[in-house]
Amino acid sequence: MNKQQTRKPVVAGMFYPGEKETLEENLNGYFNNAELSSFSFRKIHGIISPHAGYPYSGPVAAYGFKLLKKIDIKNIIVVAPSHREYFSGFSIYPGKYFETPLGNIAIGTKTCDLFVEAIDSIKYTETGHRDEHSLEVQLPFLQTIYPNGFNLIPVVMGDCSLQDIDDFANTMAGMAKDEDFIIIASSDLSHFHPYNKAVKTDNNLISILQKFDIDKLEIGYQNRSLEACGLGPILLLMKYAKFVGVPLFKKLNYKNSGDTSGMMDQVVGYLSAVIYE
Repeated sequence: MNKQQTRKPVVAGMFYPGEKETLEENLNGYFNNAELSSFSFRKIHGIISPHAGYPYSGPVAAYGFKLLKKIDIKNIIVVAPSHREYFSGFSIYPGKYFETPLGNIAIGTKTCDLFVEAIDSIKYTETGHRDEHSLEVQLPFLQTIYPNGFNLIPVVMGDCSLQDIDDFANTMAGMAKDEDFIIIASSDLSHFHPYNKAVKTDNNLISILQKFDIDKLEIGYQNRSLEACGLGPILLLMKYAKFVGVPLFKKLNYKNSGDTSGMMDQVVGYLSAVIYE
């Protein structure tokens, strides 16, 4: 393991612009168009954020990050699903930086060390990170809202049991007494249904999230009856929030790729939401 290494961007120029100026212009446009309804909160535990190519999901993702801009936070735990590599447990990138066209992001090695030492299912490894987009696409949004920097805890989630998720959520709850952080749960919703079916499928999941029905989420996670590629990260965020407080769920924006691209035959659902008190 070489903790000096930098994880280079792998989907810049594909999922989002590889040129700094164009990327900044696109991000500013998404933020300017995201109109948040006002609501009061005491604490934000984290957000659910989509991870497709920016032309599809960027307008939705901007809502959650625009809300985070209101809070001053240094430690950001991004938990993202693995699409390209199969492995068990959680993978933390064993390096010093993540690079994007907007610059380098420092990895919060102190917090990462605590997780790896405390939980058997969390390991330092490049597995899950090498070609994965679901974590990387969150980073330029974070760099835009926190231009003075932040500590990134980069977690990719493989095949995890409910016990693995409980262990991680409990460990974070214990750490929250001494350390401020928020969690980004990276997830798209349903995949490749016709537009109307996708909306119905996604609204069913959003209804369960709004009710904070952890039991139904666990069942859907185990039998794969709920469609969200990042249901594991979502479940982790919501369990953590329940361990530390009396959390609420708020949908900030929902669209699917039919809304953003105009192609209605096989769409992917995108949700921006916040878990707060």
